[in-house]
Amino acid sequence: MGRLSLRKVYLSPHTLTFLGTQGDPGRTLFSVIGVPLDSTSSFRSGTRFAPYSIRLMSQSLETMSLRTGIDVEDYAPYDEGNVSISHGNVDLSLRYVEAVCEDLVREGRLPILLGGEHTISVGSIRGIFKALGSDTCYLVLDAHADYRSEYLGFKLSHACTTRRVRELLGPSNVFIIGLRALSKDELRSLKVDGVRYVTSIDVLRLGAREVARRVNDFKSTCSRLYVSIDMDVFDPAYAPGVTTPEPEGLSPTLVFGVLSRVLDKSVVGIDVVEVSPPYDVGMITSALAAKVVLESIAYIVASGGAVTSHP
Repeated sequence: MGRLSLRKVYLSPHTLTFLGTQGDPGRTLFSVIGVPLDSTSSFRSGTRFAPYSIRLMSQSLETMSLRTGIDVEDYAPYDEGNVSISHGNVDLSLRYVEAVCEDLVREGRLPILLGGEHTISVGSIRGIFKALGSDTCYLVLDAHADYRSEYLGFKLSHACTTRRVRELLGPSNVFIIGLRALSKDELRSLKVDGVRYVTSIDVLRLGAREVARRVNDFKSTCSRLYVSIDMDVFDPAYAPGVTTPEPEGLSPTLVFGVLSRVLDKSVVGIDVVEVSPPYDVGMITSALAAKVVLESIAYIVASGGAVTSHP
């Protein structure tokens, strides 16, 4: 008896698709998944609306990536729909995310998750860990450390995501870009554990090329790379519609400058999280999140990854 495809159990179609088209799964291996989890947001909620909002704004974008010369329309992802969420039960919801990601990765596909709160990274990393093993590096772009042991009595919280990932992959397999908001205890724990990070001030001082060089040195120790983009890594001037905005952030040009030099065929998963449409202005945060996904696809295709045939 064949193995049951879990994504058929835990996924439901969405009325919108990313870029407004349904990609050919026989051409590219990108699979977009909406994860409207919004259970532990502690300041501003609303991330459950983000998968819809990001999909909607993706349809306004031109698909040509000038950095790569790749037209992403030719490699449009297959939109799998949304993961079922058990509202009020974070653990069960993450098990659904885990099962879907494990299933997709075992089939050789590259999941791109549209959050949802940052906790979803725990589910996707668990699924990839089950499918491929522990030799995966976790690169997270985030204003916050998310390195608390627990928050408000919960270990599965948006404020604990990087800590939970570190427990699974090990501290040497974690790298944070854009850090600028954390507690004294989190800073101490990062240093004791030896987790590598580059603050937003460091990024502005060093520039995209040097930051990318450091990340590439980091990921050379792993066979695979998972990338998590918390939209609050951007300055609130560019991304006001997030759950926990933090001043002195990064510009889109700097972030794309790093990602374009880092994302390649080693990438096995991506998530874009923490967009809160009720607090957005003109939906510009959702538009930027959609652009992050579009450009990420272009960078991976340009490196020869996730493509089975070219137009």
